[in-house]
Amino acid sequence: MRFRSRVVVTAGVAVILGLLLAASPAFADCDPDNTIFEDDFEFLDPSWGAQADNFYVEDGVLVLKSFWGQANTLTQNEAANVCVDMTIVEASAPDNSPIGLVWWWENWDNYYYLFYWADSAWVEVRRIVKGQAQNVTAVETLALKQGAGQTNHVELRLKPKDATLFINGTEVTRFKGKPPKGGGSIGVYGSSPEDKPATYEFDNLVVSAPSE
Repeated sequence: MRFRSRVVVTAGVAVILGLLLAASPAFADCDPDNTIFEDDFEFLDPSWGAQADNFYVEDGVLVLKSFWGQANTLTQNEAANVCVDMTIVEASAPDNSPIGLVWWWENWDNYYYLFYWADSAWVEVRRIVKGQAQNVTAVETLALKQGAGQTNHVELRLKPKDATLFINGTEVTRFKGKPPKGGGSIGVYGSSPEDKPATYEFDNLVVSAPSE
């Protein structure tokens, strides 16, 4: 997952779409009263797996360092609303240190994920199928807060045949997608060079059943 691509296929349309959508606030319905899973990271819940040097909870946030991905076993769904706060805390190589959110995770050879960088207004979505990456969409958007230390509130409205992405309350893009049979899990990741490790934080995760 270590890369810097900034996909530009259909970039003209994607840029226009992202900028226009930035003017229209919208939200996924992450209902705390109808949760599949909720975590304010007071501690590392066992559903996240074991703590490691690059993966732990500290001061009420989930921390990832360097190159790490982790899925949560209690978040499996075919359709859900997902909300989380994501922060690239520090990155000495910002153009090669994206932060990401994973969904419909079956294993590390089959899942969807989105990612963005601290120094860019681009958000990319990819699907991994049998270990091979497929580009789903790439959008440049004014909704994304840039810079190390900036927190972005990311929301996904997952349906059995498509997903809609919101950033900081703004609808950014909608795209086709399909969960694995029986559903897939939600996860987090960060990717940075070994010699220039970055630090990532996640907080206020809510995975709720769809309202429709």
